[in-house]
Amino acid sequence: MTKIRLLDRKAVVSMAILSMVSISSCNKEDIDTPNEVNIPPTIMKYELNNIPLEKVATSSMLQEKAGNYIYNYRLLASNPNDLDDEKINNLLFNLTEATSELIKDIQFNQVIINMARNSETSAANLLELETVAPNYFNIINANLTTSYGLDLRSIANKLTHRPIAPNSEYPETGELEHYVPSIFVPNLDNLDPSLQPIISPNITVDANQDESLEDNIVGWYYENATDNQVNEAIIDEASSLLTTNPLFFIDNAITSIKIIPNNQAIPFYGIDSCIYKDSSNLIKKNQQPLNQLASTRSFSSREHRIKGSSYRYESWTSGKSEFAVVAYRIEPNGTHHWIYNGSGYKVISKISKNNVNGSVMQWNWSHHASDWQPWYNSWNFPSVQSGVNYVYWNTFERDWNRSLKALGTVNRNGTTLYLAGNMKYSSEWYTWIPSTVNIHNTQFTWIDYYWAHWNNSWKADFRLWKVYI
Repeated sequence: MTKIRLLDRKAVVSMAILSMVSISSCNKEDIDTPNEVNIPPTIMKYELNNIPLEKVATSSMLQEKAGNYIYNYRLLASNPNDLDDEKINNLLFNLTEATSELIKDIQFNQVIINMARNSETSAANLLELETVAPNYFNIINANLTTSYGLDLRSIANKLTHRPIAPNSEYPETGELEHYVPSIFVPNLDNLDPSLQPIISPNITVDANQDESLEDNIVGWYYENATDNQVNEAIIDEASSLLTTNPLFFIDNAITSIKIIPNNQAIPFYGIDSCIYKDSSNLIKKNQQPLNQLASTRSFSSREHRIKGSSYRYESWTSGKSEFAVVAYRIEPNGTHHWIYNGSGYKVISKISKNNVNGSVMQWNWSHHASDWQPWYNSWNFPSVQSGVNYVYWNTFERDWNRSLKALGTVNRNGTTLYLAGNMKYSSEWYTWIPSTVNIHNTQFTWIDYYWAHWNNSWKADFRLWKVYI
């Protein structure tokens, strides 16, 4: 049986659900291995590569510099609407302070890079330092104890998050989430281990007055080996794809994206004609060409929305939610493919906070899948069928600067896939409860018959259409 893992972000970019760099996988050959470097570098270069030092976030700064910092981390970490989130933001900040001096040690950097490469999530679990490199484990603990009365294990015990607005009909959506203190390295594919890393508490700056700062985070670096004061820089996703400085983002991570499917779950069937008034007018002008036989049938999404501010999954510092989809195709013979851009995920739209209210629908077209036949027979849904093409997917709130979280496990046609996306918390999916993705494949037959098919949850709506190109 072939086993695959799915990650998001090609910024490592892979995570793109599938794993950008850190890909999710089950077999050893599916996991990225360290670069073939026989002799690790021993001298670190204090240089910055493709980091825009001229970029600042004025509205996020302190009125007066406080100690090492010009940014107001206490304010940026706050979240009165989610106290668990605020707690985790502050714990990760404490951990960043306790770890920052170690990035001057090139051996420490190589340990973190190797651990991240060999993880499913491109994140080095700092608890594992106790056995991998106990000297660094002890240094971090000593720093935490001196400054905060904490240690790595007590932080791990506190890295819990209660999902916002779970559905009482599905108890698993309210289960307490547990995370491990980690360093996520999003640019594993193109980093230079001889360059100094940039370490970050993974706190985003205020983008409400400046859209160019959307999803930008603050990073710390040193001018030289003797410098004991960090310098601060703003890092966006575009820079993370270009820089060769190792990016060390302190993160609340999971240890595996493999989850157990709930085979007893009852599928959502979607809605084609019950509540949406346009169901009697599915074929609209310019959507059906005059000569269908001369055209190529395809499938795309159009209408979608987030159904309420409880599911915006953004802090007050952010202006927009990234509504993203991750998708995989499994052929009848078990061959599998990422569908989007060779990375597995695609951002469908960026939805402003004013439009996350349950009444505003987004209307942009986005390719979902080609006309791969034979189709799964939707009239026998949700039975397992052989000799057919399957497309499995989920939608989620994407955060490029966060490690992979699980979005579903699928086993069809002799292939096992692990869907994942770059998210802050495991509960930040939109369409399918991850444990039920295995019974929610794309219903091509229904889309072909009705021209469109709704995929609904209490969090979001997502409609797929038949189109001709």
